[in-house]
Amino acid sequence: MSDSQTHPTRKILLVVTTGGFTHASPVFEIGRALAARGHTVEFATLEGQERWIKGYGFISKVHLLGPGPTHEQLDAHYLRMREWDMNQGISGSMKSKFMFDSFWPQSYHGLKAIMEDPANRPDTMVADFFVDAVKDIYNEYNLPVSTVWPQMPFLMMPCSYIPGQPGFQIDGTLTSETASLWLRIRNELVVVWGLPTIIKWIKWTNQMREREGVNYPPHRIQKPDYLIFVNSFFGLEIPRDLPPTAAPVGPLLAPDYPPLDAECENFFKSHKSVIYIALGTHIILTNKDAAKIINGLLRLLEDKLIDGVIWAVGQSGRQDLDLNHTFTTTTEKGQKTLRLRDMLNGGDPDWLFSLFAPQRAILDSESTKIYFTHGGGSSANEGLFHGKPMLSMGIFMDQIANTARLVSGGVAESLNKFTFTSDELYTKGKRILADAEGTYYRNALRLQRIARVASRRKEHAADLVEELMYDNELRFKDGRELRPMHLQTADMRMPTYKAKNWDMYAVVTLGLVAVTGSTVFAGKLLWTHRESVVGLVQSSIVASRQFVQNALRN
Repeated sequence: MSDSQTHPTRKILLVVTTGGFTHASPVFEIGRALAARGHTVEFATLEGQERWIKGYGFISKVHLLGPGPTHEQLDAHYLRMREWDMNQGISGSMKSKFMFDSFWPQSYHGLKAIMEDPANRPDTMVADFFVDAVKDIYNEYNLPVSTVWPQMPFLMMPCSYIPGQPGFQIDGTLTSETASLWLRIRNELVVVWGLPTIIKWIKWTNQMREREGVNYPPHRIQKPDYLIFVNSFFGLEIPRDLPPTAAPVGPLLAPDYPPLDAECENFFKSHKSVIYIALGTHIILTNKDAAKIINGLLRLLEDKLIDGVIWAVGQSGRQDLDLNHTFTTTTEKGQKTLRLRDMLNGGDPDWLFSLFAPQRAILDSESTKIYFTHGGGSSANEGLFHGKPMLSMGIFMDQIANTARLVSGGVAESLNKFTFTSDELYTKGKRILADAEGTYYRNALRLQRIARVASRRKEHAADLVEELMYDNELRFKDGRELRPMHLQTADMRMPTYKAKNWDMYAVVTLGLVAVTGSTVFAGKLLWTHRESVVGLVQSSIVASRQFVQNALRN
């Protein structure tokens, strides 16, 4: 049979709307693997984000779904997240949820327009998890879809020994094996505390969908009937049982990355023990927090534990900084005063502030000794892939959980965004740099090796996309489903009582009850009529003896 029959090429649509480029890059990596197999790969996104395809030459076409979030909306989101305390529940994050979900109508209608156009209609979609509209396309067109998550998805595939919901776990939570009973209870209450806001969001979502002519509820299922890809790996992610439709396929990283620019290259020529800081492209630090970080790093410099700092902080992240803030440090020549404006503008040879840094090249440098990160999915993956011990200060969502996992993995020390101090940063940085027992280096190398192996699983993701697509094409005929999805477990098509064998247990229980009841009833009956029964038995014995005696005489 020809290859075109057994492995036909198809059109794949990658879809990323809100969330930023870190949501797009893992989706692109799955697209890269599919393009290498001969498939046509296109990209659907919001206006202003089409520039993301630079460097991804395999993407042959871009579809624009409508305007994206404004700078004001994004700044408001990141300022909310800066103040959000997970310990107080999820309500503080729900305004951002409303904002991101408000882009559902244009995503939905834009994707429907693509589906209705025979020239553009794809054979499958691979989307970021923010794009709920792809599940509507799945519902309405029976199109196979896949979603890419930075961690295990929340409200799906529940795991009894992992308390709380991924992305909403209280600081320090891993599994029930290590969490106290009180911490486990608090994790389960996080969603309960947010119920008023959640109910408001559900009503708002339903009203929005009705306004757009969608009268069925959002597609929600605990065990997915579409593909779930997790951009992580067991080693960072907590091991758990998964259905065939879900797979950890990270770290989803590009095979190539930009080299050191001239500024960084020159810096590394004169600095051999560097701490690299990147707290997210859009994280807006308060001046107070920035000052605490700088004072802690100055002490590491004074003690010659490091000799340089590279700090990637974008223009947005600098908006709350007091450029006239001064710092005092001790050098071999005595006291020295540093002004933040001068530091940001390259006025100190030991500090390099960059609006954008070639992160992976910096992390790959042997001179980079510590990576100070917010613990986001992509950042954690890159830090582990390049084998760097870390200081991790989670700001929101998966960053909190990843920080706990990095610490548990033995490669990081954590800082709490609300309570950290300069002394704590100095102490924990010193602990990592000294590495008295070699544990940080050993665990960084251990997880680096695992991450390098796991990074090849983007090919497994491509395998599953092809499997799902080919299965879907031939299990439907004229819109009628001929057989169930090949990756779906049978329990998802059964009533709960049958999937959990409740009917079998009921029959067995009833049988045992019937046998026991019959035995008890018979026993009571015999006891009640015991004199008659005894007399009958005695008569039977006498009759038997007489019969035997008569038989012997004859």
